[in-house]
Amino acid sequence: MWCFVSECPSVVREYHIPKKSRGQVLLDKVCEDLGLVERDYFGLRYRSKNGELLWLNLRNSLGHQLQGKSPHRLSIQVKFFVSPAELQQSITRHLYYLTIKNRFLLGHYVVSKEEKYHLYALICHAELGPAEHVLFNQYHPILPELEEDELKSVETAHRSLSLPYNSPIFAQMQFVAQVAELPGYGVEYFVADSSDKVSVVIGVCNTGLQILTQDRVLIHSINFEDISKVSYHQNRFSVHYYKSTAGTGQDELVTALKFRLKSRKVAQALFRAFTECHTFFRCENVERVVRQQHSHIGFGAFVVLFKPDTDKGKTYRFDVSRTRRQAYDCAWRKLHPTTGPPHGENRISLDLDHTRDSRLGESIDFSLLFHSTYSQELELSHQSHLRGDVRVHTLKAQIAEDELSEDSIMDIDLSDGATTSERPKSRHDSKGSLDKELFSSMKEQLSNLQESRMCQVCLENDMSTVFCPCGHMICCESCSKECFRCPICRAEITYVQRVFFG
Repeated sequence: MWCFVSECPSVVREYHIPKKSRGQVLLDKVCEDLGLVERDYFGLRYRSKNGELLWLNLRNSLGHQLQGKSPHRLSIQVKFFVSPAELQQSITRHLYYLTIKNRFLLGHYVVSKEEKYHLYALICHAELGPAEHVLFNQYHPILPELEEDELKSVETAHRSLSLPYNSPIFAQMQFVAQVAELPGYGVEYFVADSSDKVSVVIGVCNTGLQILTQDRVLIHSINFEDISKVSYHQNRFSVHYYKSTAGTGQDELVTALKFRLKSRKVAQALFRAFTECHTFFRCENVERVVRQQHSHIGFGAFVVLFKPDTDKGKTYRFDVSRTRRQAYDCAWRKLHPTTGPPHGENRISLDLDHTRDSRLGESIDFSLLFHSTYSQELELSHQSHLRGDVRVHTLKAQIAEDELSEDSIMDIDLSDGATTSERPKSRHDSKGSLDKELFSSMKEQLSNLQESRMCQVCLENDMSTVFCPCGHMICCESCSKECFRCPICRAEITYVQRVFFG
């Protein structure tokens, strides 16, 4: 079958792929042509015959998903949105820019009028260059949906745009960085009707579910750790979640929120987006129950009754092969084959509050229960709230035990007044002095280590960023935003990458 894959409307690539091939084969060919290594963040999107915008399941064959006659048109887009500081390749940042720009032009993000024209100006600077070299009639091909009066406002914003560097790449990075701060960044929206027959929008993001109005005003937000169960049947989707009872400190199970979507495929896409987003951002690794969940279609649905382990008509339900941290480490190994995976201060910070339950300090365990091909249910275990991290209490207990042991030794040494055993007393005094010297040395080393991690600009926060491409690490995140040249080597800063101490 023939497939056309587009990066943007002006760049289209043509591929001839056997109908029985998995979608991963097509994505691999696209990534190979682009030189894209960080492919775990991306997916292939297409429109069904009914106009539904769906993600191609890369683990299943193309023939089972792309209906109708070829050629089929797909687009490579960002599927899992991470912090721009985590992106390691320039082509990855460029594809992020193209995906975000397309969503911005379609009204995906709610911005003020000033922010909108500022972002328009960044797009024009990124694609046309500095304003002094751009003619007015060049704005229309870039922003074809705008009227002439709006284009004049864009031209004014473009001419008043102040950037440290006039590089189009820098403008792209500024655009991505500013959109990443907006509430709608990384949110996939689904239009639905609530049980009260009110039209709402359901958003799936890296923290959980969002319930919004048609104007994208947030009504309710539900974190992953509060969700007990999500399920769908036909075109219905429901979510059960826990909510603390005021003043009691106990949890009660709130009545499920139920929604009706346009079709079963859209409900299935919402359920799949929730499961894959939860796995990618909240889990340490992809659970086997997620990897192996499948169903049988066509003649395979009949064969499986007699041969349960058959591969006839087997289709996988979910398409997530790595978590957020695994995706970063895998890309690092491919880009730096001689240095190995990042460790310590060279490793990116992936915000553990996104991959762990902030209340429990551990990964959320969950199990999947499926009743039929048309009905699925995801049940997450809900544990009682813990006050703090167990590991912190263990560490404090160990420190208290060490302090108690040290005090006991000193008490024994000081209370030993026997004059008949001078030799054992001297031995105790020598051991106590050695312990004191070792303790003082370790304390000094710890103090030096803490000072070495201090931001060299503000001397208040810990260093958490590294300047690229020079590689100097001297600033915290807030101070790095004020630097456009490295304070040490004065090299131009292309981008700032977040790091953490392991």
